[in-house]
Amino acid sequence: MRLLIACEDLSVAREVALAGSTSSPCAEGVARLLRDNEDGCRRIVEMLASGVDSPPVGASVEEGVRFCRRLFDWSVQQSEEASVALYSLASPSILRLATEEIERLFRAWGLLGTNRVALDIGCGIGRLEEVLAPRLGRIVAVDVSSEMIAVAQRRCASHGNVVFRTTSGLDLQDHEDASYDLVFAVDSVPYLVQSGMPLVADHFAEVARVLEAGGDFLILNYSYREEPERDREEVAKLALEHGFEVNVLGAKPFRIWDATAFHLRRGPAHGGSARSSERPREGA
Repeated sequence: MRLLIACEDLSVAREVALAGSTSSPCAEGVARLLRDNEDGCRRIVEMLASGVDSPPVGASVEEGVRFCRRLFDWSVQQSEEASVALYSLASPSILRLATEEIERLFRAWGLLGTNRVALDIGCGIGRLEEVLAPRLGRIVAVDVSSEMIAVAQRRCASHGNVVFRTTSGLDLQDHEDASYDLVFAVDSVPYLVQSGMPLVADHFAEVARVLEAGGDFLILNYSYREEPERDREEVAKLALEHGFEVNVLGAKPFRIWDATAFHLRRGPAHGGSARSSERPREGA
């Protein structure tokens, strides 16, 4: 994925991978991935070359959200898989493996249970709902893109405990106080960060409002800035301001996807300070 983003040309990416394949098993594996997923890689390059994913400079929060809505409405029409994960190389099988890896993390961190009600912020095509629906009592899944919501509804038509809704992207005002045991945001918070820190702070406040005391907030990727220390500092600060305990601060738990994970837990009362009974877990 990173090679395609850097080159924006499939032929060049292939040449780079092949040049390194004689001396590096990693480069050889990249060359094989490009070969085995050529059609998907070509589609990704075309998506990147379109310029549709270039956010407006100096935009307001509202303009930033409108940009995201247009981007995802367009992206899902190009490729359902690539619209939510460029690293899938537009391959349904790669996306499925990555999604199953995320589901294993949910289980390992004790986030699932058929008595739990969850909110998914930025659900995309509903790929998490497909695997999590049997393991949660109810899921409310929201996205700013009506096109993505339509795809998600189709993909999850057999799961009666999942509700999909379009959202303004500005807040969670359609959701009642203390109505969820789990809130998760998989690769969606970076778009809040991109749209402006006031929007990020508003969402932390809103998540604190809609979570039950002791409820979990999972963030997979906080930003795309490639400044991990800055991301950890900002999440820790936001947690402190909005009454979250920090359980995991910037882990790298996956093999397929290079996401950074943050696991917060809602404190006993609104407006309290973040605390933890043990040192927050950092790193992989």
